[in-house]
Amino acid sequence: MADQARNGDDPETRWARQPPGPTGLDPEAEALYRLLLSKTDASVSQLAADAGLGTGRARDVLMRLVDDGFATMVADTRFRAVGPDTVLGGRIASQLGEVLDEYEALRELLEIHRARPGSGGERGWEVVTGPVAIRSRLRRLKADAERSLRTFVRPPMVLPVPEAALHEELQARGVRHRLLFDRSVLDIDPYADYLRHALASGDEVRFAKRLPLKLLVVDDRTALMEEGGGRPKAIVTSNRSIVELAGTLFDQLWSNGIPATTASSSEVRLDEDDTVLLGLLIAGLTDQSIASKLGIGLRTVQRRVRELMDLADVDTRIQLGWHAAKNGWVP
Repeated sequence: MADQARNGDDPETRWARQPPGPTGLDPEAEALYRLLLSKTDASVSQLAADAGLGTGRARDVLMRLVDDGFATMVADTRFRAVGPDTVLGGRIASQLGEVLDEYEALRELLEIHRARPGSGGERGWEVVTGPVAIRSRLRRLKADAERSLRTFVRPPMVLPVPEAALHEELQARGVRHRLLFDRSVLDIDPYADYLRHALASGDEVRFAKRLPLKLLVVDDRTALMEEGGGRPKAIVTSNRSIVELAGTLFDQLWSNGIPATTASSSEVRLDEDDTVLLGLLIAGLTDQSIASKLGIGLRTVQRRVRELMDLADVDTRIQLGWHAAKNGWVP
């Protein structure tokens, strides 16, 4: 009863805690944090009203934000957000450090295996050289998949658009395919067909700001890693330690990737002015032309484009165009 009185919520109607998102917060806490970020500081009652929560529940969520370092109390009933650069910067740096450590460990293991005497088969790895040979090996590895495929996609790519027949066969067998694209792919026209095919085929697609290498992990039993620089060359291995480390590297970067399509992004609706501006931008007009057509200043156009890029969480205008098209931001 005491907990019920403190929370101000009926236990029968209290919402279940949802899994955390990329920020480490569950959706309810992240929504309240975003609301708090938009204010200098705010009272519990004000935030509860704005968020559509009961006062007791809003206070509980705010106290969780305080405990997790996302907010501070400026008075008994007033809270202030901690800047995202402060609270998340250290975490992101730590996660990036872990990923880089895993990648370096992967490279170290590969070097150890390369140095061992004996044939490639005895060492548990094989070097495949040249784009035609790599394509052939990739196709064979994919065709043999039984449960899952995990792929890093980054330029330059040796693969053509995936074969429809093989892709349909894999889907019919229930093979799960997850592709993590380096975001730079969005800026390179020749790779657009590959990305469109992945999205249209129902594969799980996410974007990463930077991928350290090209990678394919098949069923947790085989990994292919393509080395950068010079003539295309790939390493294929079934060594369990290396495959597990490659899978861990993929899962770490996948968990921090941005989904190509999400329910939350589809809920974003632009106002009419931003929709018009975005349509003109996608049509190829310069900032100055957009400013003239809309009767606003050049700096206003540039500021609003930057705000739209921040809203889409992208780095370039080309990426903004992809995001807008996928999420219905423009007619």
